[in-house]
Amino acid sequence: MRMNTSSIEIPSLSLPIKTRRLTIREYTDDDWSDVYAYVREEAFWKFQAGEAPTEEKVKALIQWAVREQKIAPRVNYFLAVTETNSGDLIGEAVLKCLPPGHGQGDVGFGIARSQWQKGYATEVARALVDAGFERLKLNRISAQCAPENKASIRVMQKLGMAREGLLREHYQAGGKYWSSVIYALLAREHEKIKTNTTK
Repeated sequence: MRMNTSSIEIPSLSLPIKTRRLTIREYTDDDWSDVYAYVREEAFWKFQAGEAPTEEKVKALIQWAVREQKIAPRVNYFLAVTETNSGDLIGEAVLKCLPPGHGQGDVGFGIARSQWQKGYATEVARALVDAGFERLKLNRISAQCAPENKASIRVMQKLGMAREGLLREHYQAGGKYWSSVIYALLAREHEKIKTNTTK
């Protein structure tokens, strides 16, 4: 059953979001081929459930992301990450406000294998967290990843997120059960971090 959010006042996110090196923007229908180019790489899916998607599934995903742009109030932001200088699409950024109206958010990010080791994941994740607290007025933002995904865990720790627990084998995909470690940050903790870094 789809939750009726029409009577809930939810702030909207102004896009694109600019960081020092990146632009986080809305997807267009034509972006699917650039997305498919990096998501089909085995390394991109090492710590994710299931297998790399087909062209058809990538096209459907991008079409869904474009449709979500027109929904109000909006609770799903599935966004493209591009290098500002080159304009190349190098990854994805996800911000969900669920359940609507309760100040809860969830972030996710993915960067093409060719762009690893440049700090882009941290740059994207920090921009999403800042936007969630400062623009969408969320109270809590969480993120999840496989316990073996040490790189993503380091990103969450850099943002000041605290580990809240381990969800053991809580879903099945690709013929196996997957676990997730969950990290989260509260608005007051984020404000304290921002205050300390500007002193």
